[in-house]
Amino acid sequence: MTEYDYKARDAAGRTRRGRLRAATKREAAKRLSQDGFFILRIRPARRKWLFEQAPDRRFPVLLCRRLAVMLSAGMTLGEALRILSEQGAQDAAGKITTGLYRAVADGESFSEAMARTPRVFAPKITAIVGAGEKSGNLDILLGELADALEADYAAREKLLTLMMYPCVLAAAVAFAAVFLLTFVFPVFVSMFRSLSIELPLPTRFLFWLYEFFGDYGLGILFLVSLSAALFGRFYRQEKFRLRFDRLLLRIPIVGKLASSAEQMRFAGTMSVLLSGGLVVDQALEILEDVSGNAFFRQGIRKAHSEVQKGVPLSTALRRGGIFSPTMLELIAAGEAAGETDAMLAKIASYCRLDMDTRAERVRALMPPISLLILGGVVGFIVFSAVLPLLDSMTAFMG
Repeated sequence: MTEYDYKARDAAGRTRRGRLRAATKREAAKRLSQDGFFILRIRPARRKWLFEQAPDRRFPVLLCRRLAVMLSAGMTLGEALRILSEQGAQDAAGKITTGLYRAVADGESFSEAMARTPRVFAPKITAIVGAGEKSGNLDILLGELADALEADYAAREKLLTLMMYPCVLAAAVAFAAVFLLTFVFPVFVSMFRSLSIELPLPTRFLFWLYEFFGDYGLGILFLVSLSAALFGRFYRQEKFRLRFDRLLLRIPIVGKLASSAEQMRFAGTMSVLLSGGLVVDQALEILEDVSGNAFFRQGIRKAHSEVQKGVPLSTALRRGGIFSPTMLELIAAGEAAGETDAMLAKIASYCRLDMDTRAERVRALMPPISLLILGGVVGFIVFSAVLPLLDSMTAFMG
């Protein structure tokens, strides 16, 4: 079977583009004609199934949510995908939806069709969809998967927003300092040098900064750029990334937020996988590469190795050393009651609440802290520049 891209007009005269699988080009054209299409162009598909423009990161969430609603209303998977493909625009998301419909119409399973685009549909998504297809509860699992993906997306965006705040603050402080030292302070420098007066300590320090950055500014900029490039190169190495991500989790505020987000992602996805019929060993194998933190991934791999030896999940995770004692005790209680998936869902909700609470506290503290830092830097520069003039006026009036 070969994949073909086509461009055709339907009975209403609208232009349609899509992809289908057929043994030959003639067979592909025959199938399109039988469907009522007037063929404009048909050719073998490009090898890349994923198109140049990537879809929005929320695309899997929206697709799972819509399919869950349509399947629960009694539609078949093929009908639901056909409707979504017809409604979709000719962007990356619309083309992927059309490709999914064509693959399913050609006899592939939905999970196999998703597996063709691993950059869009992560392995955990295809595994959950495959479990739903085997158990016959695809509509239920798609709804649960959409909830887990939505929570994961919200947690990631919240962390990125909180991490961007100090970056924006640092950029604003640097811009204000550079602007004042470049365009404002030189006027005072020439004035002070012509007066030949003894400068106070804050002004002398500002003079030193002005001369230092004037002499070595380009060198400092080069070193910063080189350090950033070297960090990016080393971060791609597993050992360096493992140490850095472990250090990141120890930062007082950001570390707690990142830890809560990773535990929420693990518990929520694990709950959906187990409720879909997978065993703990299979679920851990899928989750090994889901975490965005290298230290968490290492802990999950260790737990997977322990579970394969017959160790209970709670004990294996405790030996991994990445989860909180409260979470481990709750998992042990769920295992004892035979409701591990339900307990993991509750743990995910608890971690989400904990992360939201911490994030709100940080968000409430950021504006006053930012104002104090930015005002302090600007105020110090202005005060240091004006202080000699005030001293000279005081001495003159005295």
